[in-house]
Amino acid sequence: MFGLLSLVVVLFNVALMLSDRAPRALRRVFGDAVVRLSERIDATARLPAEQLPESDVVVHIVVWAIAMVLVGLTIWTWRGLLISSLAVLATSALVEIAQGVYSSSRVVERSDAMANAVGVVVGTLMAASAYVLWSVGAALIRPSRRS
Repeated sequence: MFGLLSLVVVLFNVALMLSDRAPRALRRVFGDAVVRLSERIDATARLPAEQLPESDVVVHIVVWAIAMVLVGLTIWTWRGLLISSLAVLATSALVEIAQGVYSSSRVVERSDAMANAVGVVVGTLMAASAYVLWSVGAALIRPSRRS
C-alpha cells in the first residue's frame, strides 16, 4: 500500500514541478474537476501580487518530505532508507533540471534544488524517527509478553 502511494506521490511531484505540462495531463485524467480544484488552490487568482510569497521554497520542502516519508516507510530498513534517500534526492535534482529542458514556464533555480534536498532530509529524519519509535515500542512490548 505504501509502495503504491509512494510512487503516486513521487509522480505527483514530477507533475507539479513540470507544472506547465501537468494541467493538460491532469485534465485528461480527471476532467474539469481538476481545473476547479486548481482554481481553488491557486492563490494568484485570489490575492494581489504584492501579497503572494516571492518563493515557493516551502512547497518544495513539503512535497519532497512527504514523498521521502512514504518511500522510507515503504522500504523499512536502515540500508533501504539510505539508498532510497539518495534515489529520491537524485529524482528531485533530475526533475529540477528537467524544468529547464521540458517546461516553458519553469526555470532551474538553485534555491528550489536546495529546498528539495532539505525536504528529502526532513522526510528521511521523519522516517528514521518512525523506525526508532517502532523499535522502542516493540522492545517495550516484548518483555511483557514473556512475563
